[in-house]
Amino acid sequence: MKEVLREIEAVARCSEAISSIEFKHLKLSRGLHLYLTFVCENPGTAAGEVPDRLKVKRAAAARALQKLEDDGLIRSREASDLRKDKRVYPTEPGKSAYLFIREEGQYSDRSSLRGLSPEETERLLDMLYRIRLNVEKDWRFVQKGGRRPYIHDYYDRLVAAADEDSAAGGASSDAPPAGRSEGERETAPPAGPVPDSGENAPRGNGGLWTFEETAEEARRAADPEDPS
Repeated sequence: MKEVLREIEAVARCSEAISSIEFKHLKLSRGLHLYLTFVCENPGTAAGEVPDRLKVKRAAAARALQKLEDDGLIRSREASDLRKDKRVYPTEPGKSAYLFIREEGQYSDRSSLRGLSPEETERLLDMLYRIRLNVEKDWRFVQKGGRRPYIHDYYDRLVAAADEDSAAGGASSDAPPAGRSEGERETAPPAGPVPDSGENAPRGNGGLWTFEETAEEARRAADPEDPS
């Protein structure tokens, strides 16, 4: 199954590489043609909606729109009903550049779908649409600080490995380490990314700790009946 996304990613990389060469005369740096296309096809869209529609970070979208405006390809206007909400429109030079970008897109569609029947193309489009919905669900979850289940499993394995190492090394000394008081304990988390400590962080049998939890507390939470 993992080959499916790899094929999609390979198609995306090839298309991006072709565009970066063929759009060079438009003086559009890498990826800017996507923003210009969106603005030309959706004139008057609120600038704040662009990141969600294009699935990019807000800071990246803001920089891209500002670059297009500085180059005279789009312009922004304050909305009459809400002055803080700027809306973006293409300029005449922007529309002219978009015509070339649209021609490239239509040719690329025909070229990439060579050998497929109309029925196969329709099935492919339907399947890609369903895949996009699945990916968008994860994208929104992660953008809001969520952690997908495989990350929990990864930290569960770290806890299990630490327990096995501790058991193999035998019982530790009752004396505290040098430089530490008797009541002080080690609170540093293991190496690797620290999971979210917000509402998405699992508790109990999740076996995942946060900045405030130690590995030992996570192990005890995973097995509350363990007296050790």
